[in-house]
Amino acid sequence: MKISCQYFPYKNIQRIEDIISATVSLLLIKTNIIMERRRHLSREEMLRAVGMIEAGSRQRTVALALNTSQSVISRLWTRYRSTDTVAERHGGRYRCTTRRQDRYIQILTRRAPTITAMMLAVRLHHSSGNLISDQTVRNRLHEVNLHSRRPLRVSPIAMHNRRIRYQWALEHRNWAEEQWRFVCFSDESRFGMRPDTRRIRHWRTPGRQQRLKSCQEVHPYSGGTIMVWAGIWIGGRTELIWIRGNLNAQIYAETIVSDVIVPLQVQIGPLFQLMHDNARPHTARVVRQTLAAANINVLPWPAQ
Repeated sequence: MKISCQYFPYKNIQRIEDIISATVSLLLIKTNIIMERRRHLSREEMLRAVGMIEAGSRQRTVALALNTSQSVISRLWTRYRSTDTVAERHGGRYRCTTRRQDRYIQILTRRAPTITAMMLAVRLHHSSGNLISDQTVRNRLHEVNLHSRRPLRVSPIAMHNRRIRYQWALEHRNWAEEQWRFVCFSDESRFGMRPDTRRIRHWRTPGRQQRLKSCQEVHPYSGGTIMVWAGIWIGGRTELIWIRGNLNAQIYAETIVSDVIVPLQVQIGPLFQLMHDNARPHTARVVRQTLAAANINVLPWPAQ
């Protein structure tokens, strides 16, 4: 078919694909076959369009192949070059951090879990020059399920004693219930009459801090303390023993071992074992002699 040059939109056509594109457009016009062009492409079609452009095709050729307008392909290519993705941006405020900066915040947080959001914002500003708020830092961490929580309170245990405790756990993890039935776990604790947990909060307006409703009474030494001792085993528990004053080895041997532990051994049986920690009143010579005289076995307990 002979095509007149007057129908071509361009006078100087050098590439074959321009000729094909112009010919297809001319055929559509001459035959009055005008297909409805789509304004939206699927993700697969977007990726195909980007691949064709990277392979050297012109935007007009890609638009004809995907039955869309050149403006759609132009916006797609511009978005891909600026964001490195074909996904369309949804409405809303632009993100003030890049993916690389988000990963930087996450890495710093995982390396130093106690770092604050303000410190993370300062570190990011020093490294990239991007100044963001501490709330933005929290939002980025919440996106990867990182939240600020109070740390778990644990006892300080030396590394050597950690290995010993782990070995102790391996030796006793296969104990049956019948073996644990004869073990009595015991300990003493001290409680304050009026403890100050500092967890009580007040809703008030500024300048009202001195009002009585906004004050909390604080008693010296928690208003006095009391110490109690008790023991438990699978079959029951002991009575709560009130200890007057401080607990020393002599009081522990007379009040606890002689008056409670020895009768408890007779009640449970000859396989009875006592478990108490390595506090000084428990490991004193007088206590060890009292336990040995009554033939009471003590379950070894690793130190901290």
